Amino acid sequence: MTVKKLTSTNEIEAANRAEVTAILIRAGYRVYRPEADVSGEDLVIRIPDGELRSVQMKARPLVHWKLYGGKRAGGNDMWMLFPDPAGDIPGRPWFFIKHDELFNWYKKLHGTAPGWVQRHKAGKVEWSEKGLTGELRKFLQPKFMLPITVGSHKG
Repeated sequence: MTVKKLTSTNEIEAANRAEVTAILIRAGYRVYRPEADVSGEDLVIRIPDGELRSVQMKARPLVHWKLYGGKRAGGNDMWMLFPDPAGDIPGRPWFFIKHDELFNWYKKLHGTAPGWVQRHKAGKVEWSEKGLTGELRKFLQPKFMLPITVGSHKG
């Protein structure tokens, strides 16, 4: 089967949600979809120990303090969920990390970069990557979610 390259952002988001939902369910998580995307919550995930997490799903690594930083309504942290943009579909790795942890890593690495400083002055402290650099991949490795592979499960 050939995997079609999607060009519509709606199609990409829907396909990504379906892909990662299957991975999460098979790993013992529960996945809930809010009726409305409020305060950046694309998904609410109950991790295996029972904790509920507010999740923003992206197609690549991204942080944005104004939208996702700090404690959210109800005192919850926002979690980011994104794939390796260069990974093979299906089967690419996904990463699940607190927004603020990823933000602080980017800030430490890029905080003096002209792009970061300009965004900060404009009140838009944000950063994204089109791919995973070696440094970012190393940092994210503990946050790696192994995709379900053919033959690794029954049912």
